[in-house]
Formats: sequence, C-alpha cells, structure tokens
Amino acid sequence: MQIYNTLTRKKEEFVPVRPGKVNMYVCGITAYDYCHIGHARSAVVFDVLVRYLRSLGLDVTFARNFTDVDDKIINRANQEGVPAQEISEKYIKAFHEDMDRLAVLRADLEPRATEHIGEMIKMNQALIESGHAYSTPSGDVYFRVNSFNDYGKLSGRTVEDMQAGARVAPGEEKENPMDFALWKAAKPGEPFWESPWGHGRPGWHIECSAMSEKYMELPLDIHGGGQDLIFPHHENEIAQSEAAMSAGHHCHDGNCDFCKYWVHNGFVQINSEKMSKSLGNFKTIRDILEAYLPEVLRFFLLTRQYRSPIDFSTEAIEDAEKNLQRIYQSMAGMDAFLSRSKWSEVKPDQAAQALLDEVQKLAKAWDDAMADDMNTAAALGHVNSAVHLANRVIEDKGLAKSSVGREIIAGIRNLFASWSKVLGLFGQEPANFLADLRKIKAGRINLDTAKVDELIQERQAARKEKNFELADKLRADLAALGVEIRDTPEGIVWDLL
Repeated sequence: MQIYNTLTRKKEEFVPVRPGKVNMYVCGITAYDYCHIGHARSAVVFDVLVRYLRSLGLDVTFARNFTDVDDKIINRANQEGVPAQEISEKYIKAFHEDMDRLAVLRADLEPRATEHIGEMIKMNQALIESGHAYSTPSGDVYFRVNSFNDYGKLSGRTVEDMQAGARVAPGEEKENPMDFALWKAAKPGEPFWESPWGHGRPGWHIECSAMSEKYMELPLDIHGGGQDLIFPHHENEIAQSEAAMSAGHHCHDGNCDFCKYWVHNGFVQINSEKMSKSLGNFKTIRDILEAYLPEVLRFFLLTRQYRSPIDFSTEAIEDAEKNLQRIYQSMAGMDAFLSRSKWSEVKPDQAAQALLDEVQKLAKAWDDAMADDMNTAAALGHVNSAVHLANRVIEDKGLAKSSVGREIIAGIRNLFASWSKVLGLFGQEPANFLADLRKIKAGRINLDTAKVDELIQERQAARKEKNFELADKLRADLAALGVEIRDTPEGIVWDLL
C-alpha cells in the first residue's frame, strides 16, 4: 500500500515499524457540542483505513481520544450552569450515537484526557528537567520551542518565519511568543488538578502525547486527523513527544521519531464555502440525518479521495443518494437472479469468458485503487462498473438462465460482500435499504405514503379486474404525486420521480 505522509510530503510504501502490527492514533473530538460533518469525514476516513489495513491481514490497534477538559467545554458548562464533566459526558455519548449510525467502528482504545492527568504531569516534569520546558511564577508550564531543532518539520514552517510579528501578550510569562502551554494555572471556577506547579489543568497538545505513549509502543505507525490539526497541534505533539523520548532515552533502536506516517484528511466545504457558525452554514451530523439516510452520508463522504476537499450541497448528497440507490437496486436484482433454482449447465464461450475475466479485472482494479493512498473515489468507480456488468448479464437472454451467468453474478455479489467490509457500505438487505430510502425521501417532500399505498392497491385491483383505463388513471394520479411505480416479478415497487 502507498500512503501519503504529510511529514515527507509524498506518497510512500506503508511498512509497519513492527512486522504485522500497526499502532494507529487519531485525534478525537473536544466534547462540547454535537459533531458536524467535518467530524464525520475524519471518522469515516480513518474507519475505512483501519478496516482496509485489517483486510490486508495486519493487526491494528486503533486509539481515538476524547478531550474532556478544555476552554470550550468550560465555557459551555458556565453558560448552562452545570459541571464541565456533565457537558463532556453528554457530547461523548452523542458522538457514539452519531458514529454508530454512520457504521464507524468503535476504536480499540478511547482514552479521556481527565483520566491521564498523572501521565501528563510526569511528561511535563521530564521536559522541564531536560530543559525543554519551564514553569512560570503563575503556575503555567510552557514548552521551549527554541530547544527543539526540528520544530516546524511537519508543517514546513520555520521558527524564524513564525516569530516574525509574534508578540507575548500582556500578562503572559513566556520566554518566547512561540512557546506553547503544557500546563495552565487554574482560573477561579475552573476544574483543576493538583500539580507541582499548583492547581491547574493540562494544555491541549500534551494530552495526545501522554496518552499515545501510555497505550502504544513508540514510534506510532500512523497518527491521523484533519488538515487543520497539522499546525499547531500535531507540530507541537512532535516537539514535546520527541523531546521527552530523547530525554528519557525511550527511543526505538536509536530513533526518536514519535510517528512514522502522518495522515491528514481534507476539509469539508458547504456550497463551496468554508463551514462556520458565523456564515450560518454549520451542518451537524444530526441535521443531515434528519433528511438523509446515514449510509447515504457515509457514501457521499467517500466519493472523494480523503486528502481532497469535499463540497457538501443538496445536489451533491442527492447525487450520492441516487448512486447508492442504483447500487442497492442492482444488488436486489442480483439476489433475485441467484435465487432461481434451475440453470442450464453450459461452458463459457469466448464472449462469456471475457465477462468472467472482467469480474477478476474489477477485483484487481478495486484493490489497486485502495492500495493507492486509499483512493475511495476510484474504488467507488469500480463498484459502479460492477453494477453495469451485473445489469448487462441479467438482461442478456443468453446468459440469464445459464450456469455461466450465475457464475458471473455470484462473483460480482461476492465482490460486494468483501468491499462492504472495507467501505462500511452495501451491508444492508437491499429491500430494507430501499424501503427506508423511500420513507425518508417521502418525508423530505411531506408525501402521504398511506395515500400512495392506497392508490397502488386500487390500481392492483383495477388490473385484476382488467379495468386498464382505471389502472392507467391511477398510475397518472401517482405520477402527479411525484411517484413512479414499476411492476417487477417480486411485486410493485414505487419510488419518487
């Protein structure tokens, strides 16, 4: 597999630090509000990466943390007049609910910052003792950026450029404006913990360094998150972790790298604009799932390669919905095709053999797309090609009842089963998905589904009585409601026009 490494700014072959074993840490949410579509993209991207690496036979340990103490959490708690812990618990629970709906697997490890204060204090002490950090009279602790020569290697920034124009704010006790907080002295009314520097709480960056070191052997194989975390969060993680590793002689085979591969997903835009509350285009997962099925949102998020930006719009998600609907309709057709009991046993002729070969080519093309920096956009293109192939075979009168046709369709259906495990898509019973889709689409236009069912029953009765004029009128009445009906061997199926 080739994977893009932000640290080296190029695609590299993925080779685990320890053969057969992958340690992967992804920055989780700060639990102060409901998750938005940007959180959904990051969660789905790294969920697929974990699933894919496991499909290759690798033993993956996946950690995703929760920041459950932070300025935003404290501010929210003060606004609502409740303890900060109540806020974080509420939104961690909401995160799990949202991710379960999106078929995002639970991480193997879900450490919380407040459960690892001791580890953070210990790391801060080691950094102070080695000269990489310092405490202030007020009880803050800062990392001394100039003590770490490689600062900026992830983001490509230089300390000189970053220092230009930077100033120490009034009241701050930093030696250098670029120094960042490892520990913050508690303010009145804030949650705090005892420390050698007085009452306080950890800085944001130190959390992930301390928790990843506690649970995983370093260096990590993969550290991930959104592109917005490259600087300063991940840059600061590298500095404090590698400084602490060097000071404590915890380097791996003389290598003090904190992580081998840094992986970052691209941003989500809303109608070509940056998503923000100030612009009024802030989309929570729950907002979107009021109008669209969870699998539709997951499918949409995978229609672009993970490093590319993705633009959310009504048109874009409804295109994804139509595409996923076509896939499930084809799956339903394949299942009906394979349910037949009688098949004529024939040997494949040259044309049929070419179709059998095409199934194998699709399997390889899909594998190649995923191995090329997890290109789900290309992989979904091959899924669509499989749908077209299946439909061609089912509609071919010569293949429709032959053992060759059965072999081709069974091969394609098996591909869907294996692709489903990696993408987290196509795993539902087609009839159930399509029924749920009709229901939620009807809800978007306030369609009276009971009235639709009534008209369909009346039409069936009219056809049974051979009153085709009335049947045609009822079909037209349904069309006026925006409903299309199709007569299939399995019965009448309706959908929105």
